[in-house]
Amino acid sequence: MFPLPMHKGAREQCIAVVCDKKGFDDLENGYTSDNQCAEGAKLVDGSIALLSGKGITGTPTYLFSDGRFQSGVLEPDALRQRLGIPVPAGAPAKKAPAAPAKK
Repeated sequence: MFPLPMHKGAREQCIAVVCDKKGFDDLENGYTSDNQCAEGAKLVDGSIALLSGKGITGTPTYLFSDGRFQSGVLEPDALRQRLGIPVPAGAPAKKAPAAPAKK
């Protein structure tokens, strides 16, 4: 989980999901709880620190097997290209943006 500071209450919601052993579906469906256990805070804050330390500042961010990442939405054909998946015939050619250098 990567709660962003601009989303009020997102960090606390993520911590509650971890502490109450809920899943991603619960998070997406707006699960709330006042449970802010130390273990949940440590895990969520650790995720934030790890991703921020890698230069990731927002969502969505795609992480590729070559260690590079792409922040921001990619068009489906650009994503296919980055993944080495053939673009369907007749689709307009859109070049995937260059990924930042591996850190």
